[in-house]
Amino acid sequence: MSTHPLSVNNIFQGYAPPGGVFDEFMMDATQPRPHSKLFLDAVVKIGRDEFEHRWQQAQRTVQANDFAYSGYVTPEDKPRPWELDAIPFLISADEWNQVSTALEQRAQLLNLILKDLYGKQSLLKEGVLPPELVFSHPGFLRAYQREDLPNDRFLHFYAADLARAPNGEWWVLADRTEAASGIGFALENRILTSRMFPDLFQQYHVERLAPFFIAAQETLHNLAPQRQENPRVVLLSHGPTSPNYFEDAYLARYLGYTLVEGGDLAVRKNQVMLKTLGGLIPVDVIFRRQNSSDCDALELDASSSLGVAGLTQAARSGQVGIANALGSGLLESAAFMAFMPRLSQSLLGKDLLIPGVASWWCGLPDQLNYVLKNLEKLIIQPAFRIRGKDTPSLESLNQMSPKKLTELIKANPKQFAAQEKVMRSSVPVWRGKIQPAHLALRAYAVASGDSYTVMRGALARTSSALDPLEVSIRKGEGSKDAWVLSDSPVEHVTLLKEQGRTIKLRRSGSELPSRAADNIFWLGRHLERAEALARLLRAAVNRMSGETRFTSDVELPVLLRCLADQGQIEPGYAIDKMRNQMPPIEHVLPTSVFDKTQSASLRSVIGELFRLGSIVRDRISLDTWRIIRRIDKGFLPERFGVTNLADVLTKTDDLITELSAFSGIIMESMTRTQAFRFLELGRRVERSFQIISLVKNCFIPMPEAQGPIFETVLEVADSLMTYRSRYLANLQLAAVLDLLLTDETNPRSLVFQFMQLSKHVERLPRNHEQPGYTAEQRLAMTLLHSVRMLDIQEAAEAHSLGDYEPLERLIETWEFQLPKLSEAISHRYLVHAVPSHQLSDISPQ
Repeated sequence: MSTHPLSVNNIFQGYAPPGGVFDEFMMDATQPRPHSKLFLDAVVKIGRDEFEHRWQQAQRTVQANDFAYSGYVTPEDKPRPWELDAIPFLISADEWNQVSTALEQRAQLLNLILKDLYGKQSLLKEGVLPPELVFSHPGFLRAYQREDLPNDRFLHFYAADLARAPNGEWWVLADRTEAASGIGFALENRILTSRMFPDLFQQYHVERLAPFFIAAQETLHNLAPQRQENPRVVLLSHGPTSPNYFEDAYLARYLGYTLVEGGDLAVRKNQVMLKTLGGLIPVDVIFRRQNSSDCDALELDASSSLGVAGLTQAARSGQVGIANALGSGLLESAAFMAFMPRLSQSLLGKDLLIPGVASWWCGLPDQLNYVLKNLEKLIIQPAFRIRGKDTPSLESLNQMSPKKLTELIKANPKQFAAQEKVMRSSVPVWRGKIQPAHLALRAYAVASGDSYTVMRGALARTSSALDPLEVSIRKGEGSKDAWVLSDSPVEHVTLLKEQGRTIKLRRSGSELPSRAADNIFWLGRHLERAEALARLLRAAVNRMSGETRFTSDVELPVLLRCLADQGQIEPGYAIDKMRNQMPPIEHVLPTSVFDKTQSASLRSVIGELFRLGSIVRDRISLDTWRIIRRIDKGFLPERFGVTNLADVLTKTDDLITELSAFSGIIMESMTRTQAFRFLELGRRVERSFQIISLVKNCFIPMPEAQGPIFETVLEVADSLMTYRSRYLANLQLAAVLDLLLTDETNPRSLVFQFMQLSKHVERLPRNHEQPGYTAEQRLAMTLLHSVRMLDIQEAAEAHSLGDYEPLERLIETWEFQLPKLSEAISHRYLVHAVPSHQLSDISPQ
């Protein structure tokens, strides 16, 4: 550092590594480590202003993509943005090669342990492991234990949490064998950080991550029964409530796999099937992200509703490949760390190349005594870890007083383990200025041939405290990209590669999971509902404020009736006699619009829109997702807790603009697959309901002053410009009703919605050998026929004379048949009990 002149450009000026730890960037307060000098020089050359500008750009990308850690559970529990630090962790290729060799050895060892414990159990018979350590572990799946295992590989994906001690040596803090979470975050970190420093990334010859993901694809491909040439691989996620759901969706998109939840799968004759719009189709490989116990309520955890009944038997019979194998999470527990040196000698005949942090299992008397005498020096943990469920107890244990903790451990020693506290190394982090933080790495390995391929990079986690890594992740501490620095140029590798076999060209298919279709359908409905409410509210607010306030006594009651029918305001505001006895609508409306506790409020509709979008984000484009995110982030009052009519007007204007952009992307960029059709079905059903509600509330009964009402209805229906271009200012009921109901050229008319519904229903997959029309086809045709047979001139004349019965009968028919159509589609495509022998009868169009 002394080689650099004092300058405001030098953001590292004044950085002082903390004492007593190994600093990854600096040898001391003035001298950088050899491999970090190039980076420090480049940052000084970039300058503080440019550095901050690049960092802000990276942060905007994180926010725009809404890459987050934590599941979306309720509107009050939004995902936590991913915290990425600007300064990458740097390590030389030579040193990383040593780490990689050690991790390959450890992965091999863990795989052998799992194979033995679920097979012949020689480790228990020979006394290498105490039986109570295994049999009292809730993660040991007795249903999976057998001596004739179908293959030699339990552990396909492995992650190790690493830390560097003050002497510079690496230690393994924990093994992650259930599902190697964090791979997607490591990839996202790489994309963002490499964009910040593109020139430096090339100069440093940073090793690529793509070879790891290529190996992962090959491993999953080879897991398929009978080694099919093009197996169907699905990524099984816990679902939207999982902290890793965003990562699951990201990985599924990147690797090209179908993202599924337990409800998307079924087992028929030991074959795992995917529930799709075209029926049940076979699944060959499951890339599992759920905990093992959640995968099969029939044989594993009966209380779990997340898995697939019969999956365990399907795996035992060799009809499906699962990575990682069920039960592999057994070895994640701290208690096993105490036995790893002994296990390495027993199974490999060698010492571990990287030692694990010193660990003790309290189930052994001598280790219990040591732990109780050294409580203040150790981190106490539950002996048996269940992934994702141990962090709260881990935090509470280490907040107890020594006396209380001693009593708890003595009461049930087998349930506790202890580990030595490791003074993790330090790294510089950017928090407006450069500060030191502690570092832990999560490194990844994937099975490859007879060994393992280690990712040439890692997920680096930074923390201001020396908490266990799981605790720091839960608290939302920082993250870094990890750069492995090669001495020579690195070959460019991509997942996009040419295949030897010519593929069969396709236009569409029916592989859309039924659950995804259902969510996409409701996404479409909420999109249209949000727009309809925004247009109604905008029209109402415009007539409550400004110079039109005193000339809108005719339109405003009608608009309030529409808003009450939509659940936006109390029904009393729709009744003239009650309205005067209630608080002024100008005071009530802004609060109700932004009230997320009211299920029908516009804020709640947008919250549900965001939730549904987050669930199906693997099915929509990144640009589409960004618009959904902008809509959700943007629809908030300007001042927290204070709202007025101006807020409503501004936000509804912005919302209508964003929704128009969404519609444009859908129509111009979304491939006409089944996902598109179900989105359109949802939109057209909802827009039909909104048109019917508008006509019913505005024209029945017919208002005395008709002109202002006609203009208001056309404005809300976004058809005013079309009307004026045809009829100028001559407002007549027949022309208005024609534009709203029977004009097939108007995309805002009811007949247009019914035409689109009929078209999309016709294109849904079905059994073409079955004679006649399906229930949903008949309903769609009936709806369309009912509007086309309407004599709009005759109906308008009768209506003008006070005979509302013809239009009322039609509205009742539409309100009855539209839900029937939605229900018929759900029963045919979104609920599956189709026997496998019928699958060949179902074909997509």
